[in-house]
Amino acid sequence: MRVVLCDDEPGYRRLIYDKILQDGFVHDYEVEVAEYGGGRELLEALDRGEYADVFFLDVQMEQGGDDGIRLGRELRRRGQDGLIVYVTGFMDYVQLGYEVKAFRYLLKSQIEQMLPRVLRDIRQELEGEEFSFRMGGETVCLDRRKILYLESSVRTLRLVSPEGEYRFYGSLDKIQEDLGEGFLRCHRSFLVNIGQVVSFSGSQIVLQGGVEIPVSRSYGRNVKKRLLLEMR
Repeated sequence: MRVVLCDDEPGYRRLIYDKILQDGFVHDYEVEVAEYGGGRELLEALDRGEYADVFFLDVQMEQGGDDGIRLGRELRRRGQDGLIVYVTGFMDYVQLGYEVKAFRYLLKSQIEQMLPRVLRDIRQELEGEEFSFRMGGETVCLDRRKILYLESSVRTLRLVSPEGEYRFYGSLDKIQEDLGEGFLRCHRSFLVNIGQVVSFSGSQIVLQGGVEIPVSRSYGRNVKKRLLLEMR
């Protein structure tokens, strides 16, 4: 896995750099990390052939306000499809991150606590782990990243993906446990893939393709918190 860090504060770059290498050692995976102190420096490196599976971008660099947001747009314009993780001291720019399909937000005040979980999610995303279930006596395997949502009705689950729909017996609670933290319960009857979220409000989540999923009042606070910190 190749990672690029772009932050004009050397202290934060070093902290993230060390934590990523430590995570690679603990979980036994190969990782290379390149550091850049600003957006211009990174873009010049891209012109020389730099690439990354993951870009960690500081939202506010060089006193530019939303410099990291503009940098994310430029990366996408250049065809860079690596995962983008925004590193920020505030959550004011979260909605803008949907434009570049930001993978996660990492609060600077919580780097040590949050980074291991973010790296785990990155590994799962890059590996494209399969999700399997039984339907009609057969085992069906799907790339969990492509699942849009699941809906529960009287012990029957409806799984919806761009390729089609699947109905099988099961518990939404159990499926949520099997799918992991990349999926979010937003309603008693709905479980959505965070990676497919385009936008959200207090009453609904909009997924890729314009699919609208309701957010119930009892789940609203947790939905807002999770999507602010863990959106793609």
